[in-house]
Amino acid sequence: MGPGNRYPRPEWAEAQKYLIIRKSAHPSSGYTVTLREEVVAKELNTAGWLDIVNKQITDAKAALTIYRQKDVVEKRFLRMKVNLNLGRLGVHSDDRMQNKAFIGFIALILLSHLHNVMLDQNLYKQMTLKKLLLTLAKLRVQHIHGHRILFTLTGEQKAIYKALGVKQPM
Repeated sequence: MGPGNRYPRPEWAEAQKYLIIRKSAHPSSGYTVTLREEVVAKELNTAGWLDIVNKQITDAKAALTIYRQKDVVEKRFLRMKVNLNLGRLGVHSDDRMQNKAFIGFIALILLSHLHNVMLDQNLYKQMTLKKLLLTLAKLRVQHIHGHRILFTLTGEQKAIYKALGVKQPM
């Protein structure tokens, strides 16, 4: 192999920053892999840890996306338990427990959908999901003498409605 073709397989080229991969001296073992410890140590000083082991996912970006989606769902369940007071259901009948859990599950589905829309519309560059919900929570309506009066939408609220594909309230 020439100097430009150090790695036996093209898909290993990404690993060259962290690994030294060579044909093994023993034909039965195939390749030897040596970790570039100084490079890894330097990276770990400024990076978090993530270790995913899976036989079916071979692409690092796909694995990270799946991990982040799983993390979002886990955080939503935690938030559901805390914000919706579903940690301890505090009910005395099976029907009420199922109803409360079902409403929490619907809330979780809606939050997950909002998360996906925010990803698709690149809204995370401008705000967090929490800020989006707080911004929408500021919408105010008053009923005076049977007339419904909606306070003027802010520019941020209008942008959120547009990104969600929802008609703005009037």
